[in-house]
Parts: sequence; C-alpha cells; structure tokens
Amino acid sequence: MISQETIQEVIRRLVKTYDPLEIYMYGKYAWGTPDEDDDLSLLVIVESSNQKVSQRSYLGFEALLSLKIPNNVAVFTKQEFDKNCQDVNSLTSEVKNRGKRIFFR
Repeated sequence: MISQETIQEVIRRLVKTYDPLEIYMYGKYAWGTPDEDDDLSLLVIVESSNQKVSQRSYLGFEALLSLKIPNNVAVFTKQEFDKNCQDVNSLTSEVKNRGKRIFFR
C-alpha cells in the first residue's frame, strides 16, 4: 500500500508541476480498500492548457517517477471537467461525486 506520507508527497509534486485548481483521488484509495497491487488514481484540474488531454499526464508521471509507485494521472481543464461531469456515466462525474478532493485553491 501507498503510505499517507507518500500521498502527501504526490500532492506536493503535482501542485508544483501543474499549479492546479483541484486534485481528486479516485479508485480504491478513495472509495475502497487498496492493496499493494492497486494504483493511486488522480484527476488534476487546471485552469487551461494548450496540450491535448492525452499529452497532459506526461509531466505528472515524470514528477512521480522517482517515488516508484503505481499511479494513474488524468489532467483536465476546468471547462473540460465541468462539461464532462454533465454526463452521469463519465469518469469525471464519478470522480466529482465519489472521489476525494485532496487539494483545492
């Protein structure tokens, strides 16, 4: 399992990397009982981005690489997140409703 201290370091690194508006944790670390095989799933919300959604996670993966933990980082702009949340079947809607907001400014 990933310790709380490591999760706090993950938050610190993602804040430094993205200067996000919010960060949500989802998956077993947010609403289940994680085991050593589960990854830390995070959704980062930024004000804006010129990159495609599929390219934005790269910086986060790189920032967390030395921690050697399994992770999944998705990065959305605020506008994308709000729009996608309107679809109740979307990941963003589930994250907003069931995830744990672990950072906001």
